[in-house]
Amino acid sequence: MEDAVRLYRLALTCFAGLGSDKGGRLVLSLFFKAVLGVQRIFHFDSLTDVGFAWLTGGSRILCRNALGGLVRAAATRSVSRFIRLSRPPLALARRLAVSIDEHAVARFTRKFLIAKGFHTIRNKHMRVEKLFFSFGIDGRVLLDLIVTKGSGRLARIASQLLAPLRRRARARQLRTVLDAGAAQSHRELLKLVDENRRHVLLVRAPRRTAYIDRWKALPKNRFAPSEEPGRYNGAPAKRIHVAETKTRIRADRHSPPRDVRTIVVREVARTGKDRWHALFVFGDSATTPLTLIREFRARQHHEQTYRIMLHDAFVDAAPSGYNKQSPNPDRPGFRRNALGLYAWVTALAVNALNSFTLPLPKRYRLAHPRTLRRWWLNMQADLYLGKGTLFVVMRPRWFRGWWAKKIQRLNAKNIRVPWMDNRLVIYSLDTAPAGAEPPTDPATGAPGVGC
Repeated sequence: MEDAVRLYRLALTCFAGLGSDKGGRLVLSLFFKAVLGVQRIFHFDSLTDVGFAWLTGGSRILCRNALGGLVRAAATRSVSRFIRLSRPPLALARRLAVSIDEHAVARFTRKFLIAKGFHTIRNKHMRVEKLFFSFGIDGRVLLDLIVTKGSGRLARIASQLLAPLRRRARARQLRTVLDAGAAQSHRELLKLVDENRRHVLLVRAPRRTAYIDRWKALPKNRFAPSEEPGRYNGAPAKRIHVAETKTRIRADRHSPPRDVRTIVVREVARTGKDRWHALFVFGDSATTPLTLIREFRARQHHEQTYRIMLHDAFVDAAPSGYNKQSPNPDRPGFRRNALGLYAWVTALAVNALNSFTLPLPKRYRLAHPRTLRRWWLNMQADLYLGKGTLFVVMRPRWFRGWWAKKIQRLNAKNIRVPWMDNRLVIYSLDTAPAGAEPPTDPATGAPGVGC
């Protein structure tokens, strides 16, 4: 609730042009849509829960037309300001480990000419829009967002995302991890390196035939054997062989070549051919190869977060950035407002759910949102409106002892809800046994909500 209150107040400032409290209701609706797992905006027409209406800032839930209209009416400049002001804080460590990667949102249409991009899940080029996120690896938090057409390039957008990160990091070292898409163009990659000379870049080398032939030609005595944990608990260890070499690359034919430190990995396959990987290392000549490999593989947390956003927070249901009323379908206009706002509020919801799991019992830390909804969020509760107060009587089926301690900490924070006349939220546990039927409203007979 604290995150929702903060975002509501920020939205009132950034989206004042929408009128009264519409900006706040817009952000609350998108935020709780992702938290509670409402799959599409059009599902808002079938929602009737009074508690969800109060969560989203009104006595009634916004209909699909009202919510969709507000998403598209938000000005691009206001959305950019909202993203900038709602960025999560950076970790306090002396080294900041950041991953930057893209997520492609497929668009299936033949009426409009939409730029194509590579969709990694479908393994082909298709009409897409791209979401470029920066991700704090240590805190597992999404830090920033830029949305582009399908023709957006990772190295180019990474340069835009790293500029504010450098300012926020100040004197701390920034260690950035990038996938192979950043090395497709040597010109853009070396430009990115020149802009970040004081920091470290780890870039996966693309598996081009010429590169693989050079890696295979390295002497066998250059490779040091090692083992890594298997794919799952109890799986046999994965055997790898690691070598260090140099790769000569240049921005173009007229520029001088550069020798780049390269970590080559040969992964021994249990059947079939061995698999080859390599890392380009910029700005770090001292860290051991195995340490760099483990550091790069930590970006898997970023990929896992994308998986959660796709399947549990439904980020691919974002409205298109293209203008469908464009008079020229071959050159439709592209606006970043609706796509960026929807994707960023979804990211903030995923961050909030991750933060919620930190004090939970060990087996639920960093659990998927669907697991959290089943065990922690979807519970019976009674809501009572008092004079200046909102009483939330919770009836959890599990972990009542944990909830009793949590409620004491929540009540000590004196959380007030600005969209409900600044009422003070007071939590309590119902003494009724788990599984009992909820009480009914004495005035209307409706279950679950009392005033």
